[in-house]
Amino acid sequence: MAYIALYRKWRPKTFEDVVGQRQITETLQKAIDTDKVAHAYLFSGPRGTGKTSTAKIFARAMNCVHGPTSHPCNTCDVCRHILAGESLDVVEIDAASNRSIEDIRNLRETIKFMPAEGRKKIYIIDEVHMLTTEAFNALLKTLEEPPAHVIFILATTEPEKIPMTILSRCQRYEFRRITSHDIAERILYIADQEHIDITRGAAHILSVQADGGMRDALSLLDQCVSNADGTINETLVRNLLGLVGRDWLFSLADAVFSHKGDVIISAVDDIVRMGKEPRVILTELLEHLRALMLYQAAPKSDTLSAYADSMKELAAQAERVEPGQVFRILGVLQEALMTAKNSPAPRVAVEMGLLMASQGGTASTHAGSEPSADAAQIQALTDRVTRLEQALSRIRMPSGNVKKETEEIPLPDDEFSSSGALPDEPYDDAGFFKAPPERMSPVPSVQEKEPSVKVEQSVPDTPPVQAAPSRTSHNTSAETAPSHPVQVPENYDAIWKQVCQILEKKKKMQVVSCIRLGKVIYIGETEVILVLKSAFMVKRANREDYYKYVDEALAGILGRGYHMRAYQEGDPELAGYEKKNSEITVTRSPASPEKTESHAVSVPEEEAAMEPVAPGDIPPAARQVLEPVLQKLGDCHIYIETKK
Repeated sequence: MAYIALYRKWRPKTFEDVVGQRQITETLQKAIDTDKVAHAYLFSGPRGTGKTSTAKIFARAMNCVHGPTSHPCNTCDVCRHILAGESLDVVEIDAASNRSIEDIRNLRETIKFMPAEGRKKIYIIDEVHMLTTEAFNALLKTLEEPPAHVIFILATTEPEKIPMTILSRCQRYEFRRITSHDIAERILYIADQEHIDITRGAAHILSVQADGGMRDALSLLDQCVSNADGTINETLVRNLLGLVGRDWLFSLADAVFSHKGDVIISAVDDIVRMGKEPRVILTELLEHLRALMLYQAAPKSDTLSAYADSMKELAAQAERVEPGQVFRILGVLQEALMTAKNSPAPRVAVEMGLLMASQGGTASTHAGSEPSADAAQIQALTDRVTRLEQALSRIRMPSGNVKKETEEIPLPDDEFSSSGALPDEPYDDAGFFKAPPERMSPVPSVQEKEPSVKVEQSVPDTPPVQAAPSRTSHNTSAETAPSHPVQVPENYDAIWKQVCQILEKKKKMQVVSCIRLGKVIYIGETEVILVLKSAFMVKRANREDYYKYVDEALAGILGRGYHMRAYQEGDPELAGYEKKNSEITVTRSPASPEKTESHAVSVPEEEAAMEPVAPGDIPPAARQVLEPVLQKLGDCHIYIETKK
């Protein structure tokens, strides 16, 4: 007797034999038992999941001499004829080769005839998505209202290609991929019945390689049986399927994680000498990294059943590596695999991808045992940012608030002090560190050393507004402070940049990182009002160990004691300070005057008198000082000071 392939010999004969599709088989059995069978069904799903087998079992269940029954006997003449493919009542049509409108017209002519030996005439149309549009249109009316003795069962792997007019006329059942555990158990059962000696580990490898299809798994088992002299073990399966060993995968992954380029090149040489394709290296390593990723996220995942005999090694390796590093390497190797598939020299693409993955993804790294300086710095910076984000995430509540003020927040100590650089955009809107630092450009000093000439813009009918005293007791009050002009709002940004520069020179990097993105909206007699986006940053800025350094910097820049207070963006108290900016008499420095209707050189009334002077009568010494101011002011009234 001719040898029959295992997938044909062990095709399911009852609904209970269909592996992994119980939700479908039980529904069909209930429909048969309650006599609620539809006239058209659509079975869709991946290859090898039991669509055609279920259709044939359904045909036997409807035509069995003991039925209709949900458990066909498979021994009566009708069942045996259907099993052998000899029944005139069960017609299988391959839509891939019979896809034209003429084939559908012939089908419409034959459905008129009554069944020869059973109760129903069943048409099984496989790969129905291959029918032409005209053929689908010709099938519509027949599919909607077939004769009472006809049942249509359509099977397809691509249901999205079927017109909605066809889908709406059928009961649809979606067959799922079979889990690797179910496939492995079925392989072991069939091997036991066929007296095949196979290890459980080898069965797991076959189940994973089958990718959810039972037919593929049995075909692979058939291939192993024909090439095995004794027990089918993992080594035999891997060699037969061209896979690399599990130990080799663990060692190669460790080499990539540890930046050991020499080990990577040696491993690739070994695999190529064994006669395996270079692309297999990337494919197998990607599967291994996926297993690491799944173990870190879901240790009970079904995919990890293939690692049943090496779960301890997988767990140990997953604990040694950060999830972010696994994600990065997965991305690099996937791009390398796409390149290798289309490259005339796939080995070069494989080696390049592995080295790039081991050296931080930069093409300029060398295949040595140690990472390059740039890669090491990038990795170190990534680790620091990760620790900082984890620390901040532990104190951030879902509503955006922070925990009690008594809780300390671990921050890295002077992360960037060695380079002396600050980030331009170190935090996002939520207050999390997001970008590496860049060198801050120098900011011109607000207090110029040129001869100072104060040009005062008068605002008529506006009474002077006193600046609000500081709410802290350690600063000088507004009443006792000496008279000092309020700073021009246009100078706020420049003043704040100088504050950050001073703190940077003093190595107060944590303070700078906190206040750098703040915006100064008001500088009064004794106070500086700062607006920050994050409540977390506001709380940090208002701590004494933060604001005391800012106050010292402000005193050095503005020449007197100031106290910085931080508010969160949108705080109602900010409206009062914004109003003050619009009401106060603005004192401008020569660096930022604007054109106005009248300007005057101001001196105290008790010390000097002011007399009008024509532009041509200005003394040369005074003209040299006033020339830059006059060029910017344009037409104006000029007064000369006369000492009393």
